[in-house]
Amino acid sequence: MDVATEIERILGHSVLDPFGILGVARNCTTDDVKAAYRSKSRQIHPDKARHDQARPAFEKLKAAEAELMDDTKRVSIQNMMAEARRELSADWKAEVTSGARRLEDADESTSAFDDAAFAKYKAIMIDIEWRRRQKLKEAMAAQGTAAKKEEEATNEKRQKRQADKAWEDNRDVRVSDWRKFQAKGGKSKKSKTKKTKQG
Repeated sequence: MDVATEIERILGHSVLDPFGILGVARNCTTDDVKAAYRSKSRQIHPDKARHDQARPAFEKLKAAEAELMDDTKRVSIQNMMAEARRELSADWKAEVTSGARRLEDADESTSAFDDAAFAKYKAIMIDIEWRRRQKLKEAMAAQGTAAKKEEEATNEKRQKRQADKAWEDNRDVRVSDWRKFQAKGGKSKKSKTKKTKQG
């Protein structure tokens, strides 16, 4: 396969299909991944390939290799793909039973089944990602609410401290005013006015 065709092939694959990007079987081993990456990276490396899409294709290839070299991620993808195939198989069998699909159109060894299984896998992955983002969004909103409450509590404490300080700072003035009031007989203007009216 020439460089341009290989670059177009890689870019044409969904990022959700690292097996397809590397051109390896879905039950591949890390050795298979290494061999495929070594071969394809030499062919499309942006320092060697004279193609304006060589860099994005190389980066996509490299990301797929990193994903499949991680045993946990590779097994997780393989399990999700296998689950998608099982679900599709059950759906097609149910359609055959109900008469919605002909038996000859339910052959699981065809490329049509592979394409439909990948579409189901893709839908599952998109749904998982959407749910993950929703949870993250909810967590961020809850964190924002908690931060707001904490800020309000901090402001309330600060205002109380300021009020207490103002009260303490004015203590001498209050004591002085009280002493002056006591020196005049301790009678308020209000009580004096009331007494005059009664007289």
